[in-house]
Amino acid sequence: MIKRKPIIGVMGSHEQDWEEYADPVGDLLARRGYNLLTGAGGGVMTVVARSFTQVEPREGVAIGILPAVDYKGQKLDTEEYPNPYIEIPMITPLSAKAQSDAMPFSRNLTNVMTAQALIVLPGSHGTRNEVSLGLMYNKPLIMFGPDEAFDNFPEDPFRADCITQVSRFLDDVFGEQ
Repeated sequence: MIKRKPIIGVMGSHEQDWEEYADPVGDLLARRGYNLLTGAGGGVMTVVARSFTQVEPREGVAIGILPAVDYKGQKLDTEEYPNPYIEIPMITPLSAKAQSDAMPFSRNLTNVMTAQALIVLPGSHGTRNEVSLGLMYNKPLIMFGPDEAFDNFPEDPFRADCITQVSRFLDDVFGEQ
């Protein structure tokens, strides 16, 4: 029988790296033997994947969901996507950025539906959309970062400001490891 490792989605800014939050998340997920799923771009996605892949040995892999085109509808910049730490890049023909929570065919929806749990770091519209989708589909979700970074998020799921709280969240979802 195949033993599947949980896939944990880490969502966050493609512009800011939030290294003080993304780095310990990548390390934690790798040490627990989980698979990491990100949007495969810059910012948070690069830092968490870098931290994740630096842990050796590890059982999980870094999966990246890439859009086929950039936000302007142009061919994807292969220098930016996937970031150099993505081990399994998955190119989707889906919209790079969901314009609303109801948009049925988006990369954000693929990210949320593929993950068994979501760790959300600060971000903007796309990240807020992923939180809304996660709540809509009852995905276990934690927002990790300073409270003020989530002020513009309409929902109020569980928040954490230290990696120990994120670790406890994962224990609650998947059992202690």
